[in-house]
Amino acid sequence: MTQHKVISEDSLSAMEEISKVLGKEAVILSTKKINGKIEILGSNDIKDVLKTKKNNKSLQKINFKELFSKHPIKSKNEQSIESVQKIEDENTKINSSGLKDLNYKNELENFKNELHNLLKDMVLTDINSISNSYDKSCFIKLIKQGFSKKIINSTFLKLDNQESPKTDLNFYKQLSKKLVFYCKESLKNSNLIFVTGLTGVGKTTLSSKIASFLLDNDTVVNEKKNISLINLSLKSANNISDLFNFGRLINVNVNSLSNIDDLKKFIEANPNRKLVVDVSRDFLINHEFNEFLQESTQKFQTSTLLTIQSGTNKNSLMKQMSLIKNVKPIVALTKLDEVPLGAEELSIFAEINSKIGLLSASKNIIDAIAFTKDEILAQYMKEI
Repeated sequence: MTQHKVISEDSLSAMEEISKVLGKEAVILSTKKINGKIEILGSNDIKDVLKTKKNNKSLQKINFKELFSKHPIKSKNEQSIESVQKIEDENTKINSSGLKDLNYKNELENFKNELHNLLKDMVLTDINSISNSYDKSCFIKLIKQGFSKKIINSTFLKLDNQESPKTDLNFYKQLSKKLVFYCKESLKNSNLIFVTGLTGVGKTTLSSKIASFLLDNDTVVNEKKNISLINLSLKSANNISDLFNFGRLINVNVNSLSNIDDLKKFIEANPNRKLVVDVSRDFLINHEFNEFLQESTQKFQTSTLLTIQSGTNKNSLMKQMSLIKNVKPIVALTKLDEVPLGAEELSIFAEINSKIGLLSASKNIIDAIAFTKDEILAQYMKEI
């Protein structure tokens, strides 16, 4: 048999049939599409093979690179015997490889499926993230919760140094100790309390909550009404109506100041009064105000809170912390009823060495803040 015709649904199946019947050295003489099907005529006759090679040689096009070379393009008659032989060898290789590729394609597809099934339920990690000394199941569990590899590794290392088992509960307790700053007594003893943060994170509400807490927990302050709320903002008084409303609710005097000099004068005129200052974003990013914060920390009993809304991403957290990093602020997390605190967020706070002191959720300003404690935060992590 020298020629064989195949009619199939697709060209690949037809070529595969030609290869089986005529052999791998067979050439394709014609390909047609008839009534939606593919008709291929193949041959293994030596005349057809040589004729196909000759046609392929005549259709050889000038190489793109040759068009821009410094050497003149050679005519067909000027081509060397070696170059003609090379073209013939390549054409023969193309005809045979076209049929062989079918088998390679099937083998590759089978390999991909096997590899996919093998990796389907695996957890991949680098050599620094897990070792024989770690409890691997605990590591994977914490990764699934959302804790970062960096924090898991550093916390496990501390547990190793303490000769404590690397369990999830020990991890939560150790991480809580790193994150928590118990600031209740610090607020009670401070004459100046600055509440900073970006716009819309709940600074004004938090300032009022702190004033309410001080009134409820300090008899002297409550009896003498020796506390003031201050709005430090470049905006007009019309934009601070919320703070005035909160002030009326808890019966606390509210003052509005628009520059640092006026704030300094107010502090000097009220040396025995507790001041809770609601600092607008304009001053938070002001270099002069940052210098004033550092001076106040040295001269007075001062607490600086950075108000951060729960659910803030890593880039925003790092940017906010960098604004007043020299003061080492206490982090106050707000709106926890809207966006729950997650493992990823806790990992970020730990990575940038932040201290969380206050938690706030409800808009109610009376009995509405919680002071963080190791055991409470550890329990929270367990339930994430």
